[in-house]
Amino acid sequence: MKRIYYLYSIVVGLSALLTITSSCKKFVEISPPETQAELSKIFADDQTANSATVGLYSQMLGGSLSFCNGGITLYAALSSDELTNLSSNSNYDPFKTNSLLSSTSIINSTFWIGPYKNIYQINAILEGLQNSKTLSANLKDQLQGEMLYSRALHYFYLVNLYGEVPLVTGTDYQVNAVMPRTTVDKIYDQIIADLKQAHTLLSNSYASSTNQRPNRDAAAALLARVDLYKGNWAESESMATEVINSGRYTLESLTNAFVSTSKETIYQISKQTGNVSEASSFIPSSTTAKPTFSIGSNLMAAFESGDNRKTTWLKSNTVSGVAYYYPYKYKVRTSTPITEYLVIMRLAEQYLIRAEARANLNNLSSAIDDIDKIRSRAGLLTIKSQNPAIGKSDLLIAILKERQTELFTEWGNRWFDLKRTGNADAILAPIKAPNWQSTDKLYPIPSPQILVNPFLTQNNGYTN
Repeated sequence: MKRIYYLYSIVVGLSALLTITSSCKKFVEISPPETQAELSKIFADDQTANSATVGLYSQMLGGSLSFCNGGITLYAALSSDELTNLSSNSNYDPFKTNSLLSSTSIINSTFWIGPYKNIYQINAILEGLQNSKTLSANLKDQLQGEMLYSRALHYFYLVNLYGEVPLVTGTDYQVNAVMPRTTVDKIYDQIIADLKQAHTLLSNSYASSTNQRPNRDAAAALLARVDLYKGNWAESESMATEVINSGRYTLESLTNAFVSTSKETIYQISKQTGNVSEASSFIPSSTTAKPTFSIGSNLMAAFESGDNRKTTWLKSNTVSGVAYYYPYKYKVRTSTPITEYLVIMRLAEQYLIRAEARANLNNLSSAIDDIDKIRSRAGLLTIKSQNPAIGKSDLLIAILKERQTELFTEWGNRWFDLKRTGNADAILAPIKAPNWQSTDKLYPIPSPQILVNPFLTQNNGYTN
């Protein structure tokens, strides 16, 4: 019998709807649907439809250092100038030295199969919701909004890692199996369309008590980021302002910014089995052990004297007289109870987004106000007090630097910032020599995917 596989060898769809653990009693257990009739039953009832949607979030956190569970943070940090692995490792070295091959296993498993598996499930859920005639209208809108947001989130990272990728918005394997790469502009068009629709469908309130499912603010926050990347300054400022002015979020102390109850968090997700995978990857097993990953010299040098982020969000172990600094935003390595969730979006980024958008709109005074909120929280002197007449170009440089010290080791922000601002070659070539090539700014399309889909092409600088 011919086994039907999705383009990326992962046709799981809703048959992969995971069994919700007994500890999460508000969701029911769902057996994998085997027929279209069974599939329709899932979306005939509010409770089962809700459980199907929640199943996606558990899948997103499946496996340590997977696409949505620390993988983007770690590998993009190695690709940029944030982290270095202290011991040779076949998984980490190609990212640190920017010597990736199209056959590199993590490129295929973590950064391609993983997200497309999630996207397939998102699309299947969206189809089930759209075809349902029995769900309550409010729940249907909420779940559709959540899935549209989630699809946009996945494609935002895919397009920034690979450039052009197949834009899969359905579940027809015959279409997906031969889908070519889609232009970056069209992918962004889809991202923006999904987020605008999600922004309309979602409400201001959360479906969970701890911001673990996206609401309207999450859609606005991601739209603000996407518009910033696209150079849509007015739209970016508007969306960031909507989130900032909502009154639902506030800048926390540095110590509390990443705890599960943080009022700074716009959207976060958690797993039932433990705290954040990034903490278990970054924090050494003891105070006498070298961390697996150490903060890069460029990032260390970026912190100004008196920056409390250096003392609160970094920690060090001294081994043989050498201090090795590692990320310490998440502070719980393995212990229980669960007190930290994986933060996807937080308020501080919105201030930095709005500052950059306003600077590009020549509203320098307001841009300074925004960046100064972040600097004040870090214990630094404000730009307004030091250099109130700063020019636009210098202010944009200051904002980029503030992003470096505020958003480090969070979801690839530094890696993407270097590329979108045109600074990657100038900053990375000297510290990555002799391996750095300008084409390294995009990861290679995985060779196993090109083998199964003859319509896929490779990025420049790589061989199939």
